[in-house]
Amino acid sequence: MTAGHPPDGQSRGAEPALGFRAGRIITPGSPRQLGRLGLFPPSDVQRRVLKLATRPITARNAEPDLLWISFAELCGGPATTADFQALAAEHRMWVIDGVPSPRLEFALGPAAAWQRFGQVVEVLQELDIALFLIGAGPFDWGSTDTDSIGTETGLPAEMARIASRLALLGRVESPDASERAGVDRPGEYTFAEGAGS
Repeated sequence: MTAGHPPDGQSRGAEPALGFRAGRIITPGSPRQLGRLGLFPPSDVQRRVLKLATRPITARNAEPDLLWISFAELCGGPATTADFQALAAEHRMWVIDGVPSPRLEFALGPAAAWQRFGQVVEVLQELDIALFLIGAGPFDWGSTDTDSIGTETGLPAEMARIASRLALLGRVESPDASERAGVDRPGEYTFAEGAGS
């Protein structure tokens, strides 16, 4: 199974107590970090093509209890709130990897991708679906440089909404550069609970 027990430490035999607040923001997403949360990256044979109303997308894995997909695949092309709601009806836990930093100097893709990401987060929170975000970071949606982006895009307001919703999630972070290189060392984790945890 690609995802094991939830981060609250329940045993594998128990029904997991999932919900939006059970999710985590994980940086940089090392195998050790993911393993501690019971998350194991899917193999290539687990890839699935899902047909949305607007376009097909390729998930790294798609099971009733799990959707694992990249940010670029989910948010990089046309999609509607109805598409995200249809996916949420089929999968009770989501993992989105490859999430770019919202800082302007690192951000990838057009404003539309961030707006779609905001729709995803809103849908998952409203339906109380666990969300795990994985990326290299830094992840501070609330401090996006509004002067550089320009208010005509609506992106600063979107980033503020995203930040408000994601403040409910805990964070699993590793400030140690050795983990980014794949070297595990004791004591390198910091774990911060979200405001709602």
